[in-house]
Parts: sequence; C-alpha cells; structure tokens
Amino acid sequence: AFSAGISSSNTDWTGDTFVFPTVIYREGTGYNPSTGIFTAPTAGTYVFYVSVQSTFQKSIYVDIVLNGFSKVRAMAYNESGSSISIYQTGTNLVILHLQTGDRVWAKRAGGTGYYSDRAHITTFSGFKLY
Repeated sequence: AFSAGISSSNTDWTGDTFVFPTVIYREGTGYNPSTGIFTAPTAGTYVFYVSVQSTFQKSIYVDIVLNGFSKVRAMAYNESGSSISIYQTGTNLVILHLQTGDRVWAKRAGGTGYYSDRAHITTFSGFKLY
C-alpha cells in the first residue's frame, strides 16, 4: 500500500509520467517515489486512486496506466478565461488484477497545469485488495 503526493505546483508542465516524490504512507517496496511507478510485488487485485487539481486558467488530464495502457482518466478542466482564481479537482479510481511485476503509474494525458502544495493536493495512492 502507498500514498504519495506532490508538494509544489507547475503551470507549464508537459512531462509524461507524474512523479509523486513525497511518500505519505508506504508499506512494502512496490511504489518508487523516484519514478512514480508502482510495481506489483505479488499477483492480486489492487485499487488505485489519483487526485489532481488544476492551476489558475489551466487544465490537466491524468490517466492511471497499467503496463502502458490507460485504464481511467481524471480531468481537472479550467480554461474559462476568467481572471478569478478557479481551481478544479479531478479524481478517479480503478480496480485492476495485476500479475507480479506489472507496473502502474499516473500519466499526463493532456493539459499543462497542476496545483499542489505542502498539503499534497495532487496525490496518487494504491493498495492490494486481496
């Protein structure tokens, strides 16, 4: 099981894999905070959750990916053109059956701006259900 977050914002991020370097909770060695990738230590049914917040006048789309294939998407859409600071939050959860060595991560599918701070607003979590 793991829960990890990002402690700063990025308004022009165009990377691929979201790396959540701040480990909030981790039991076992499946999650790597240097790469943002979870590698299943054993086969079983796992649950993964991602939460992402858009930053001012930006949108961000984040997929939970299994071995390179997108499974679900979280969208935080905010391109109203308003001068008011509006932040949107997108979340999604997926249940996946994994084999030993399968890899799961959060990937940017579109958009360029996410918000987070020391309270870890943008997060990625997972655990083995059985």
